[in-house]
Amino acid sequence: MKSFKVLSILGAALVTGAQALNEAPIQGYNIEEFSWEVESAPGSEKVVLNGTVQQIVAQLREINPNFDTDFGLDKADEEEQAHAESQLTKRGDSWLCNIFDGARQADITNGIKYLRGVSGQPTAGPGPGNCARVSCSYAAAIWWCNDNTFTKVLPGFYNIADGAQVLKNKCWTGGGQKFSGQLFHDDKWNVIVRADHDNC
Repeated sequence: MKSFKVLSILGAALVTGAQALNEAPIQGYNIEEFSWEVESAPGSEKVVLNGTVQQIVAQLREINPNFDTDFGLDKADEEEQAHAESQLTKRGDSWLCNIFDGARQADITNGIKYLRGVSGQPTAGPGPGNCARVSCSYAAAIWWCNDNTFTKVLPGFYNIADGAQVLKNKCWTGGGQKFSGQLFHDDKWNVIVRADHDNC
């Protein structure tokens, strides 16, 4: 990723103990919160921050007012997005559409953009039904859930962004502003896109 090197993460982003959310994305699922080890400026010491990608970027902007420029958040990376789009058609996953309260398409698109800009490998503790809200703004959330009985590590946050993009492509009809869905990957993890009114 050239211009969206938003967060330089040492090792993996870790999912830690239960956060102060009241509701899981699906009844019976567990909730965990991401901790991110990140640089606030190029070459600076890393700091550990907790929350969604939007909360982390906001905290980093407070620490470093030049954060967007320093890490290229203020630029588009069309080459990276084109590559990610081509990967979406190679999967044989299943999905369900509009089974939850719908989120605004524009806000989910923004969450996808943020997740594409995160480097590092997301890690989730054992499931099944172990979820973390990785993106949340304007009552629109992207959740990542591990249904394996062991800790799951993904190659990158772009995997979660790709899952949300598949749901947008399959579930958003273009006729309305809102959609929701759940994408199930063959290797027992899933992405949920939905409205979320719990501190989102």
